[in-house]
Amino acid sequence: MFVSVHNLKTNMGVDESIARFFVDRKVPADNAFWRKRFLYIGRGNGYISIPVYYDLLMKLGLPREELLEESHVQFMEKLMHFAILVEYKEMDFRQHLEEISNLLLPRLKNRAFYEELLAYLRQPVLHPKGRLGMPVPSLNRADVFLFILCDLRMTDEQVDKAIGYWYALHTSYLLMDDIYDYKLDKQDQEENAVIDLGDSEIGFGKAFGLLRRNIETMKQINPQLADHFEESMAGLADIDPKL
Repeated sequence: MFVSVHNLKTNMGVDESIARFFVDRKVPADNAFWRKRFLYIGRGNGYISIPVYYDLLMKLGLPREELLEESHVQFMEKLMHFAILVEYKEMDFRQHLEEISNLLLPRLKNRAFYEELLAYLRQPVLHPKGRLGMPVPSLNRADVFLFILCDLRMTDEQVDKAIGYWYALHTSYLLMDDIYDYKLDKQDQEENAVIDLGDSEIGFGKAFGLLRRNIETMKQINPQLADHFEESMAGLADIDPKL
């Protein structure tokens, strides 16, 4: 389904030029993340989160021109390609990190954060390490996306804030997906944050608590986005956690 520039701007507070850049962008060829896709930004949270997070980075003071620079965007797209290959079990995670490093090292702009992120991601299980990671490992399953911060000129303060907003934003998407998919994931014994948080009513209660805290964090930088998540969370309230 189509996600419009108007939707991103009006409902999620995304800068119009960032929204238009990604909505109008052609689907990259031979990229597993966009495999069988005709639109760059579809209805899936993994697609929508791209312009939303890039907008947050711009709101932190990063120049729009650097965020949308072609070679950087192509690097981000490669990250997504490798990530989905890992999800499909067509590549192991160690090889994933090697491929990213090979792409990134010749153009690295933030070595200190690169080494910090690599040390965190090389753990057998992604437990919190310094300022990286959530206590529930299943909420850390998309953290390789943070490699984009190594390809941008950023102060450490900007990196710190970008990490905080990343976890507020992306764990909200993951939690909403996992609340919606809870019953099916439990039946199929798939990874699910609600189960990891205590399962059934306990897990649902903690998941909704985390969502509320994330919304408060997002209000600091993008109140429209926070309102959008609040409305989305209300739509999940009627899901029965009992099988």
